[in-house]
Amino acid sequence: MNVLITDKKNVEHSIEYNVGDSLAETIMYSAIGVDIQPFAICGFDCRCRTCHATIEEKYFELLPPIKEEEEYLLNTSLHRENNSRLCCQIKMTEELDGMKITVKEDY
Repeated sequence: MNVLITDKKNVEHSIEYNVGDSLAETIMYSAIGVDIQPFAICGFDCRCRTCHATIEEKYFELLPPIKEEEEYLLNTSLHRENNSRLCCQIKMTEELDGMKITVKEDY
């Protein structure tokens, strides 16, 4: 299963993922993880916005609801869009195979 990541330099990468891993873990432990720093500097603990990304609309509805902590962080962003999420809050499932996301500059 793969997810398509557009990094902060507007380069698209296809990355394999494991069901159950967070999207942030998938990105950080891939080959592009070092190219998009700073990213997930809170250690996947929903305490920063460095893993902010926009999610392809057709997959956005498949994600779990936004919790209060994530909502707060996204509301403090100047770059929030209707399809914004924090990658640390997205657990990868089989249904997300092929999802496209764009990592945002947001720190």
